[in-house]
Amino acid sequence: MRPRVLLPVPLTPVAEARLERRAEVIRPPDTKAETLLQLVANCDAILARTNVRIDRAFLAAGRRLRVVGVAGVGTDRVDLAAAAEMGISVLSTPEAASDAVAEFTLGLLLSLMRPIAGSAAMYRDGRFAEARREPHGVELRGKTVGIVGMGRIGSRVARTMSRGFDARIVYTDIIDISVPDVAATRIELCELLETAEVVSLHTPLTDATRGMIDAAALARMREHAFLINTARGAVIDTVALVETLRAGRIRAALDVTDPEPLPTDHPLFSLPNCLLTPHVAARTHAGMERMMGVVDEVLTFLGVDVPV
Repeated sequence: MRPRVLLPVPLTPVAEARLERRAEVIRPPDTKAETLLQLVANCDAILARTNVRIDRAFLAAGRRLRVVGVAGVGTDRVDLAAAAEMGISVLSTPEAASDAVAEFTLGLLLSLMRPIAGSAAMYRDGRFAEARREPHGVELRGKTVGIVGMGRIGSRVARTMSRGFDARIVYTDIIDISVPDVAATRIELCELLETAEVVSLHTPLTDATRGMIDAAALARMREHAFLINTARGAVIDTVALVETLRAGRIRAALDVTDPEPLPTDHPLFSLPNCLLTPHVAARTHAGMERMMGVVDEVLTFLGVDVPV
């Protein structure tokens, strides 16, 4: 008998075809909690994306559930403690998007420091001379860059900033991490916020990091500093960020927000010193293909032969 796999949100066509050849795929009509709770009861596995919440109640409802596969980097939407208690394995693809997210982080920062989109819009609107009248933007070279979370992505960002732009790297993390070929100094978060001209967030979302960039943290940041978030939206206190941006103290580029997606009338959309993208940092063709590798991992866990 083929294993039953719950698929609450679509994967790539290639990944879905690979899954369907080896498992019975259950596609719910919607992603309401009551629908998923009913369907997971008779499934051996669930393959989800990082936008699907898998809490204790969901796991408990899966009477035959053996494994949760997350096609993405973070597992913060999964109750890992409950899964461990129930003997349910959790698989993800932590390395899949490291390069993609690191590159996107740099793109966000450069777009913020050198208002590329705004300049292009002025040219398109026939304001060529106006766009060239005054200098605008600042250079990245030689800046002090603060990395919050020196993991797979943070270390890549640090290396690029240091070797490519002669940036001075400071970082904060729960452990002391050595990054090859990068002179990075570990300091406390408070000192990092007060020191760095660029603050780039790469920490996972945990109870300890939720809301860590709050009003007090934002107040510590240097005047006219740049804040980049490609980690998780809830690491930042959104209300406090709006107030800080309204005051014009800093500039921010966010690929992730809390809530996500933002309502269309959210004040962040109207702030000229805030650049927003819709959680797409990891979504390169190669990155998505690597994330879909979790399909084979789940099938292998379930004892299904997967051809190389």
